[in-house]
Amino acid sequence: MDVTIRTFVGDTDACFDVVHHAATEDATRALAAPSGLIWVDVLDPTEAEFAPFVEAMRLDKLAVEDALTVHERPKSLRYGEIMFVTAYTIAEDGATSRLSLFLFEHGVLTVRLGHGFPVDDVAENISDNADLLQYGPKSLELMLLDAVVDGYTARITAVDERLDDVESILFDGRSSDRVSQTTFDLHKQVGDLRRIVLPMRDVVGSVLRRVSAAPDLHELLPYAEDVYDHTMRAADWTEGLRDNVESVRSTNLALVDNQLNTVMKKLTSWAAIIAVPTAITGYFGQNVPYPGFGKEWGFWLSLLTMIALAGGLYAAFKRRGWL
Repeated sequence: MDVTIRTFVGDTDACFDVVHHAATEDATRALAAPSGLIWVDVLDPTEAEFAPFVEAMRLDKLAVEDALTVHERPKSLRYGEIMFVTAYTIAEDGATSRLSLFLFEHGVLTVRLGHGFPVDDVAENISDNADLLQYGPKSLELMLLDAVVDGYTARITAVDERLDDVESILFDGRSSDRVSQTTFDLHKQVGDLRRIVLPMRDVVGSVLRRVSAAPDLHELLPYAEDVYDHTMRAADWTEGLRDNVESVRSTNLALVDNQLNTVMKKLTSWAAIIAVPTAITGYFGQNVPYPGFGKEWGFWLSLLTMIALAGGLYAAFKRRGWL
């Protein structure tokens, strides 16, 4: 477990006074402080390591279970005076991790499972909007959720660009296997995205309602609405990607079927053409007398018959587009 304490300092450009690898006792003491804005970040804690936070901050057991369990649905719930939010984060390369937030009166406790969320970079970006931090933990919650949703957008953009690459080679007859494999992979990725992104609509919507209902947070309302708009856009984009991937898969299957039909037509046409000389030579090769038997003109008769019938079949198939 790694613990980092960030204290909001409004009169400096750095915005946060940071203490890395802090002691658990110092972190709980900072969160319980009656003034200031404290952000304590805990990375990959075990249940035993997190127990001091549970005892000192009186965290609900259900919230703690959700925070320390990998597979949990994103949610936003209130446990007494403590607000709890948990969500998945996703990097541009598809790596996922979990981020849970406990909101107190003067501080925020974040619990991260995995290194996928670049918390140091996010802290630097928050420093650019340090004026909003005067509104307390709810402003920090909004900024963290905004960073999470921005990660969704970056990942969705990467998947969308890859889908565009697949569409560019869709009608290349030699790439059907590659298209099939790539679209199957994209289908799985979009499915994972939907399970992560879609529940965030309810999470961010809950945050927006809480900000809207607090008269002292009216300055945060435009920021909350912007985060909600980004979340809805990411959700709609994900749904659109799902439909696009299915469309590409269906089109590729149709093209493969069409190519197979074309091959079968060509094979059938050539088989019919080859059957003509086979039948004629078999007829003229009987061990019984036939027209032209033992005569030179019989040879030319059979040859011309083969050429005429085979040529006629070739022309007929060519007109139909089978050859």
